[in-house]
Amino acid sequence: MTDALKPYQDLAARHPKLREAVSVVVADWEPDAVPVTIGFCHIGRALVRLEPDLDDATLDEVSRLVERSLTGNGQEADAVATGLLEAICAHGVEAPAAVARVVSRLGAGARAYIRAWDAFTGTTTPGVT
Repeated sequence: MTDALKPYQDLAARHPKLREAVSVVVADWEPDAVPVTIGFCHIGRALVRLEPDLDDATLDEVSRLVERSLTGNGQEADAVATGLLEAICAHGVEAPAAVARVVSRLGAGARAYIRAWDAFTGTTTPGVT
């Protein structure tokens, strides 16, 4: 299972419950590898669900890693944007306070993507400025 966690390892390592969320999706997909976008989607959902358990330092570390991923090209950058960030946005109606806190800790690149996503979908994600 360790190899299957590799694409999400840095983000999942920021909090035991994030690692647990990734482990669950990996187990669900075994023996196949989890599609990278699906894995990051589960991390995005977990960030919103676990928001009360995550301190600012953890969210700042996640933000740093998200920004690093977004500056790259290829599958990881796309998966972070379309998986993780869009999953966070999708919970804006049901958990606006949690989404607002998570989004407010994200970096400029992530917030720019969310603003573009909001323009495309006609929504406003809580916490995006």
